[in-house]
Amino acid sequence: MGVKLILAEKPSMGRIIASAIGPMTKYDGYLEGSGYVVSWAFGHLYELDDLEQYKDPSFKKGDKAAWKLSDLPFYPDGWRFRYSPCPDSGVKKQIRILKNLMNRKDIDTIYNAGDADREGEVIIRLVIDQNLKTRKNVLRLWLPALTPEAIRDGIKNARPDAEYDGLYQAGRTRAAIDWLMGIELTRFATIKSGGFVRVGRCVSPIVEKIVQREKEILDFKPKKYLGIASKQTVNGLPLELTSAKTYEMSEIEAAQAYADKLNAGDALVVSIDRKHTIVRRPKLFSMSDLQSYVCKKNKGLAPADVLAATQSLYEKGLVTYPRTNSNYLAAGEADRVEAILRAWGRERFPGIDPKRGDKNIYDDSKVESHSALMPTERVPIALSSMEKEIYDTILNRFLAVFYVEEAYADKTEITLLCAGEEFTVKGSIIAQRGWLRFEDLEKKDKLLPVLAEDDSVPVYFTPVVKETSPPKRYTVETLNAWMKAPFRGEEKDDDYTDAEWKDILADATICTEATRANTIDRCIKSKYIELKKGCYHALEDGFRLVDTMKRLHIDLSPRRTADLSRSLHDVVAGKKKPAEVLDETRVLLDEIFTKGPD
Repeated sequence: MGVKLILAEKPSMGRIIASAIGPMTKYDGYLEGSGYVVSWAFGHLYELDDLEQYKDPSFKKGDKAAWKLSDLPFYPDGWRFRYSPCPDSGVKKQIRILKNLMNRKDIDTIYNAGDADREGEVIIRLVIDQNLKTRKNVLRLWLPALTPEAIRDGIKNARPDAEYDGLYQAGRTRAAIDWLMGIELTRFATIKSGGFVRVGRCVSPIVEKIVQREKEILDFKPKKYLGIASKQTVNGLPLELTSAKTYEMSEIEAAQAYADKLNAGDALVVSIDRKHTIVRRPKLFSMSDLQSYVCKKNKGLAPADVLAATQSLYEKGLVTYPRTNSNYLAAGEADRVEAILRAWGRERFPGIDPKRGDKNIYDDSKVESHSALMPTERVPIALSSMEKEIYDTILNRFLAVFYVEEAYADKTEITLLCAGEEFTVKGSIIAQRGWLRFEDLEKKDKLLPVLAEDDSVPVYFTPVVKETSPPKRYTVETLNAWMKAPFRGEEKDDDYTDAEWKDILADATICTEATRANTIDRCIKSKYIELKKGCYHALEDGFRLVDTMKRLHIDLSPRRTADLSRSLHDVVAGKKKPAEVLDETRVLLDEIFTKGPD
């Protein structure tokens, strides 16, 4: 049998894979032993050529060139986009090493071990396509986790890489679209505005959304008014009653008169409604949900921080693949959950069960490339404070989901009558903690004093100055929720059938789980937005970007972006060819260049 070559996306991944195979000797740029050679890329070794390289064969990537409007728009003939090695001596050296390894006569099989997503598929496929000179067996090493067992299983069960052609074509198409929109529109907007403006397919709708909210906040004119409220301690707990009546600031006497009327006697408890309910369990984390959860608790963190820490945990074999958009596991993964519990020792976490067949956990229809985030069989030994925070969050959510004991709460609604006005207060009391021992409820409900019907409650109402509030800024949680489902709550556009609109609501997103955090980070580094105490703020350059795009009729609205996202899904599924999606992009760009600026 021949030697097997495994191509990882990064050196760290290569070393992890090699350690799971067996003893190996280190060479310059690769490891070899036990019948395998393991080498790696450094992320992207190849980049799409600059526009000037198509027009001038002597132009070298990275050289400076004057941007001219006469060069725009530009579309490669037959949509044949060209790639060149990144202009870095280390990259070029590694490409030579990979080329020699791939074409070694004793190597008969090559494993594409790029990250288990669309981008990882493209990174390694480009290396193979550009350098393999003879036909060889190419397999896909798909690694949902980086434990030694998962790596060995992945090698054993690797499928032909050709089965991932849809993923590869979609990745190439996505890169081509981003090149067309980024290169063409950035140059167009910069030339027309007289200053550098970075335009991007995903960057632009995100910035526009935050700028729009910033404008609403700036335009908001707060209005003061008088409310009537009482806050008294009852049976050891605060009880606040707020009247439905409000008054203009000039009506202080009328407000005080109504407060006096309410204070003429106690409030009477007229009804108490208690419902003993099961507290709904959370789902396992997708990456966006993990980012939202962590950034809400720790407002000093950005989504990119959470992704980086989770990626590090994945590379240490401690959690499953991070860039997932699913909250579910595939049905067959109950065995993996069982293996995790065995590895930890059930005595460590009594009451945890794989819950085979539970549709709230296992649903094949809701798992695309990757299942929800989980810990692996490995128990961590030494983690950084950031890694520990993220790992504990993933672990606690896992335990909360698989704990057998339910959590119960008494949802309570108390109705009181005072001087003819009815007041209602709502809250809850945890009756049984159950899975809440691993993850506390968000404190949305008030704690209520113990009361009974016909109890009298003392009150002291006074006029209180209040102020109308501006729209809330987007937080990591609310912006992530919008990017995952940008059209949720909107009415159907007449341009779509009911079936198409249903697909849009289900599938259309702004960015993917793999790119969302990096795109937000790029918006911040471009100084379009900033993240302060967990909230996004628009900056001056963000306003400038949005205004320039509006003036130049550059429509990269969520609908445009989501339509392109759906088209990429169709490429993966084989429903569309890359050329069809690129033709759609060309129509969009031609409209922009034809209209010109206002």
